[in-house]
Amino acid sequence: MNISPYEQILMTCASEIQRYLIKTGANPADAQDIVQDVFIKLIQADIVLATDKLRPWFYRVALSRFYDLYRREKRYRALLSERFYLIYGNVVNLDNDRSWQLEQALKTLTDYQLGLVTLYYEDDKSVKDISEIYQISEAKVKTDLYRLRHKLKQEMEQNNEDE
Repeated sequence: MNISPYEQILMTCASEIQRYLIKTGANPADAQDIVQDVFIKLIQADIVLATDKLRPWFYRVALSRFYDLYRREKRYRALLSERFYLIYGNVVNLDNDRSWQLEQALKTLTDYQLGLVTLYYEDDKSVKDISEIYQISEAKVKTDLYRLRHKLKQEMEQNNEDE
């Protein structure tokens, strides 16, 4: 079997699927990760698919990964929003207005900031544990959490004024 044409088919399928995922709503980094996961799954399966079955298999696995990622992200945001609001707002019932404000404020955060919020408020990690995870000082974690709380408060107040 000549591997070069097979590799070419794999690469065209990968780029096609990546473009499709981005068009469907995935961000480019997630689309690349999903395509990489599909390649890993193909390698781990230790099979050589026929060229006519390769493309449908790629799409099926990639879309399955994308839906899993979407569901996980949706659940993660809901839990994060509820948990952070409960801790920050000291209110048990979430009203739709405040929940929407918090959700909008959380969308402005970077991946690092969301990671801090998640680890500290959702996973109940200590400042020491977070500093070990990110390999930064405990003082930096405390400072970043403090600034993050104030940023979220300002964003929520700004969203409240905009209404």
